[in-house]
Amino acid sequence: MKKNAAGKQKETGIRTQKQAYLFLAPSLIILTVFVFVPLVGAIAISLMNINIYMNDISFAGLKNYLKMFTDARVGNATLNTFYFALLEVPLQIGLALLLVMFMTKNTKVHKLMRTTFYLPYVCSMTAVSIMWSMLLNKNYGMLSYLLGKIGIQMPNLLTSTTWAMPTVILVTVWKGFGYTLTVLSAAALGVSHSLYEAAELDGAGGFQQFLYVTIPGIRDTIGFCTVTTLIMALQVFDQIYVMTEGGPQYKTETLVGYIYNKGFQMAPFDLGYASSMAVYLFLIIAVLTFIMRKYAFPQGGDEE
Repeated sequence: MKKNAAGKQKETGIRTQKQAYLFLAPSLIILTVFVFVPLVGAIAISLMNINIYMNDISFAGLKNYLKMFTDARVGNATLNTFYFALLEVPLQIGLALLLVMFMTKNTKVHKLMRTTFYLPYVCSMTAVSIMWSMLLNKNYGMLSYLLGKIGIQMPNLLTSTTWAMPTVILVTVWKGFGYTLTVLSAAALGVSHSLYEAAELDGAGGFQQFLYVTIPGIRDTIGFCTVTTLIMALQVFDQIYVMTEGGPQYKTETLVGYIYNKGFQMAPFDLGYASSMAVYLFLIIAVLTFIMRKYAFPQGGDEE
């Protein structure tokens, strides 16, 4: 009897595993087709001399990777990418957390505010970038006109070597923080009210409750938002391409922008070199993501 029961239990386990794999199959197929195959393809192309016309294809080995170390624009694009990420990520997470502190209740007003802040996120980044480019234009922009009425001369921010990148960063934060706010708010609403009551009985004020109850309660969600925002920041392209095209003087040119430039805009349209830079960016993102998940925001048992 025991053997029969064990056999049935084993058969049930195998059947359950098969069903689980069937449910996972669509996602695995999509990941394979749109992530793993392109990644392997990019690595293969990075080892070749190849252009977009597929003419005179030859094996290059590590030539494209060695070329990156002598290309000043790769170093400049890397620094600009980190500059963007190191400012944009803390600003976006910090602004979202600041607003969460005042929106920890599920009232109609708070719901309306969360919806309002979320609206820019659902808009196209291209459309948002065009809108802000027009608003910030020194010659015909609305902001320049309004500031001029009160005697303030606004510089042309998007052509300034000093202000172009900070301006693009602020536009990106304006568009993206609504998503982060929504995710963090949902997590904050899930924190037990008994913890707030206990903190209040101990004499904790609103800010102290947020600091010692809300923040620890949504720590994993903060980690998730930080990592995903960092990944998106390191791949920044749309807003920079629309607003500054990498200028002025390459001050806003990032790695993705330079990859696009070398592969599809500048003759001889060197796909091999562009792919090697794409692999280089992939490694940067992979390493930073691992470090963040392992050490900055470890999950559950990983802390032990």
